[in-house]
Amino acid sequence: MSKFYGMVRGNRGAATRGGSANSGFKSTAQSYDGSVITCLDYDQNDALKVRIELSEGSSTYGDVAFNGTFDELKEGLELLKQIKEGKASVTIHREKSNKMKQLEKLFG
Repeated sequence: MSKFYGMVRGNRGAATRGGSANSGFKSTAQSYDGSVITCLDYDQNDALKVRIELSEGSSTYGDVAFNGTFDELKEGLELLKQIKEGKASVTIHREKSNKMKQLEKLFG
C-alpha cells in the first residue's frame, strides 16, 4: 500500500501515482511562466517532510521556498494568516523563525 498518493488531471484525463516511504513522492506542475515542485517524504522520526520549490519558466528544478515538516508548514501558514490580518507582529516572528523567512519568500 502506498504511503503517498497523487493525481493529475489534464486534457487526456486523470492519472494517479503512488509512492512508498522509501521512494517518497515528487510532483511538478509546470507552465511557461513558472513551476511548482512539491516533494514529500518522512524523516528519521516518521514526521512528514515537505519541500516546495519554485522556478521561473518550465524548469523542473527550482529555488527552495520551504523545507520542513508538514506541521511546520501548517504553523507557518497560520502565522502568515495572522500577520496579514494584523493579529501578529512580523518582526518578532522573523527573528524567531527561519521558516518564517521561507514562508515570506513563498507567499510575500
